[in-house]
Amino acid sequence: MNAKKYVVDENKKIIDCLKILNDLGGKILFTCDKEFRITGSVTDGDIRRALISGYTLNDAIGKVANRKFKFITQDSKHNAELMMKEFNLRHIPLLDKEKRLIKIFETQKETNYLSSIAVLIMAGGKGTRLLPLTKRKPKPLLKIGKTSLIENIIDKLLVDGFKKIFVSINYKGDMIKERLKKKYPEIFDDSTFIDEKQFLGTAGSLHFLKDIEEETILVHNADILCDVDFHNVIKHHRSQKNDITSILIPRKIKINYGTVSIDKRRMIGIMEKPEIEFFILSGLNIVERKIVKNLKETFLNMDLFLDKNIKNKKKVGYYLHTGFWIDAGTKENYELINMINGG
Repeated sequence: MNAKKYVVDENKKIIDCLKILNDLGGKILFTCDKEFRITGSVTDGDIRRALISGYTLNDAIGKVANRKFKFITQDSKHNAELMMKEFNLRHIPLLDKEKRLIKIFETQKETNYLSSIAVLIMAGGKGTRLLPLTKRKPKPLLKIGKTSLIENIIDKLLVDGFKKIFVSINYKGDMIKERLKKKYPEIFDDSTFIDEKQFLGTAGSLHFLKDIEEETILVHNADILCDVDFHNVIKHHRSQKNDITSILIPRKIKINYGTVSIDKRRMIGIMEKPEIEFFILSGLNIVERKIVKNLKETFLNMDLFLDKNIKNKKKVGYYLHTGFWIDAGTKENYELINMINGG
């Protein structure tokens, strides 16, 4: 690894560093001061979490760098491998006494599964749960920190390495199209927007992607903020040879009463204050294009789409996500996420 390529000025913008990461095909950069001393490390995951917490692509990379990064000072591949294994690291730098970078040790590179995956962002809803905020502005453009809901989602998708993104629009769709084409001219043009003539639900516009080149599609609701590692999701999806993989969020409810089981005549059991575990749909789904080839241009929600494919004996699997996830489409959650982001 040519170590110098992975060193960036700590004052460089996040968006510029993201382009460097993508060009290098790597997963880490090291920030430096004016004396070229290493001051921190930044991974794509660090950037993804920073965007969730309210930073924008125009902030300095040094603001989101990990200042407590691991490094070694002796040129020993064995020691580097031991430390990477102990701390579950993919890279570790070798620094001299002045904390200048000499070389970078790395584990075997993983394949980037995501550049060949299409993304469909569902942004056509009226956002009725957020009225009156959505009376004049569509839900995807509502402010989150220094950016908007949909821009936050797109920024993280680009960090992950997705390159082909479609957006399905209806309610005040021209406002969404104008904003995204202006901010991301290399990603969006008229061909990347699906103009729904009528509301098609959370799965109906998949019909329009049945002839795209990409074989796999990530369907992402426009009001979901999360830190899902889509590399792991796609690896799981492919290893299981699923037709659909739905990302699920585990939840638990504590019942503060004793619950009773009964049959037709008698009580047959009592459980004192049980905790019930269940799983909810996240608004994130991986779908193979072959599954959508017979869809018509009609209203279809994702829960019905999943249920139909389960009943038709398709391979509908799941991936459990236990990290950050929030549906920002309710007033309570929208206010919460803005409070977190200082909005």
